[in-house]
Amino acid sequence: MINWLVSCFVVIGLATNIVLGQPFIDRSLGFFSSTDKSRYSGRSIDFVDRSMNGNWQQRSAAANAERAQWKLSHRFQGGWEYDSNIFESSSRRAATGSGRFLLNTRGDRRSTRWQAHYNYSAALQAYNGYRQENKLSHDLSGSLGARLQPWLHLSAQAGGTLKFYLENAADYGTTSGQVAASFFLPHHLTAELSGETGQLDYAVTDLYDFTFDGAELTLRRPLAANGSVEMALNRRELRYKRRALNYTSKQGLFPGPLAQREALTTARVAMTYGRKVVMQLAAETQRNRSNSFGYDFNRFRVSGLLGFRPAPGWMLRAAALVQKKRYRDDLSRFNLRDLDTEREQSNFLVVDLSRDLSAEISAVARAAFYDNESTVPGVFYHKTIFFTGVEIRL
Repeated sequence: MINWLVSCFVVIGLATNIVLGQPFIDRSLGFFSSTDKSRYSGRSIDFVDRSMNGNWQQRSAAANAERAQWKLSHRFQGGWEYDSNIFESSSRRAATGSGRFLLNTRGDRRSTRWQAHYNYSAALQAYNGYRQENKLSHDLSGSLGARLQPWLHLSAQAGGTLKFYLENAADYGTTSGQVAASFFLPHHLTAELSGETGQLDYAVTDLYDFTFDGAELTLRRPLAANGSVEMALNRRELRYKRRALNYTSKQGLFPGPLAQREALTTARVAMTYGRKVVMQLAAETQRNRSNSFGYDFNRFRVSGLLGFRPAPGWMLRAAALVQKKRYRDDLSRFNLRDLDTEREQSNFLVVDLSRDLSAEISAVARAAFYDNESTVPGVFYHKTIFFTGVEIRL
């Protein structure tokens, strides 16, 4: 199955090269994704990179002259990374360096009534002395949208991720899709209704696999010329393949007859402002209810993003998140495991500084600090990452 999926990615890449006349290259281990754990958060933290247009986005004269042509940008990033806790463990810490390489391509095509977008990444990470952590990641996403009426816009998005551990049987894949209708209302207000679906599938076990369906209502309004405010309400139903856990004082923990089901409700408000200095602040509250013992929780998160050019040729970007999470059950006596550690990112600060050496080449340095919840609920691990390398805009 995994080999078949890899073949599909290769065929898609070759087809794109033929149709567009351009190499088909990813986003998965790009700017802020040092731990690759924000896939299901609903908001990507490469916002600053997109909003500031890019020190790597290319616009040809022909593309500017004809709006319906593809606008393509490509980059290669390579360098050395130090990781203080490669196993993300609260007790078994191991530090080492790794080579980290990224190829990415993205493209947009727009007309007065419709637009299309794609983003593909391929990333490789090779550790010194810990071959079981060597990994290769492919990440592909795309979207189509059309404005059917002055007051109505319809869109569809789809994406997938394949992550391969080259010396370890921990491979997994994810897929997701969304359809949305945006309504342009008086007073510059936009209302968006969307439905979503997705899944996670590990190659060698069903313990962490799940599917989900959800719906979201989002309201947006611009703030003057350089900002906007957004409010969103999301409801997501998750279905796991493993059985839910029951607990009694006599029997302790034991698997019940039903498969685990969860309902996650998220309310979010965010404000974005600036052009030369881009900022975003967001607050989010979540309520998760499960038919399995130990998985009910309430969570509150605050996040911030910042990007600006402190001097000509320099770019500074930063992202931070803090959270407070409370479980309904007392888990101190139990050794439960989170069903999907890839969804959990608790507290972090990431700072990225780049310096343009030429129109096509930049030097990049990154520092990241994490205090994340481990696979054991309520137990945290600490992690520090330093990266230095170069970025080439192809």
